[in-house]
Amino acid sequence: MKSILLPSLIIAFVLTFTTRVCAESNDSLEALTNAQAVVQLKLDQFAKTNADYELLLAAQKASASLNPRGDKSRLGKLDEDCLRLQLKVLLALAEARDPHYDRNAQTNIVYLNVSPPLSRGTGPLMAGMDPQAIKNLEVRQAYEEAITQNHRRNDKLRREMALSRGVDYALIDIWIFTWRGFPENSEAQKSAVEIVRKTIPDKTLLERFNSQTMPGLTW
Repeated sequence: MKSILLPSLIIAFVLTFTTRVCAESNDSLEALTNAQAVVQLKLDQFAKTNADYELLLAAQKASASLNPRGDKSRLGKLDEDCLRLQLKVLLALAEARDPHYDRNAQTNIVYLNVSPPLSRGTGPLMAGMDPQAIKNLEVRQAYEEAITQNHRRNDKLRREMALSRGVDYALIDIWIFTWRGFPENSEAQKSAVEIVRKTIPDKTLLERFNSQTMPGLTW
């Protein structure tokens, strides 16, 4: 019996745009200082195991701002430090992703129900059945391993999807902050753009930032 393939957006989880709270990381010097501390703590915690990607997502939320707070004619220190904080998180999110991961590869496919291995004389076998219902020890163990591997693929899918969305949200915030937050061609905007272009090493991310249209979600 064939296994049922569950679409990635269901087996993983659907991330939606959440309603932004009023507070932003550059609301004040105190707010930015607190945001910097939170971000550094989250990044340090993530670096210890490289496992809990939720720490990076929390860092992104803590660093986020769409609105410069200075006079917008020149890039003030508060806004510059806020921009650099957002970039710091963006790079951490991007680095945490697996650059070789292909969710459409056969080896990465996640199934809603895993099929037991075919074997004669083991009775009727159905995808998703309880492993304990299989009397043949060899077949049962092979089935349990297949289920375990499917769970691991699902965990990997969830991680890569979350990190990809985290990168997208961070880049969108930086794009709005830089291209929409300052008057066009102002010294403030030129300074902000220069900082971003010198900080982001990834060509794809940089191309998305340089786009005249706001970057969207890639996943």
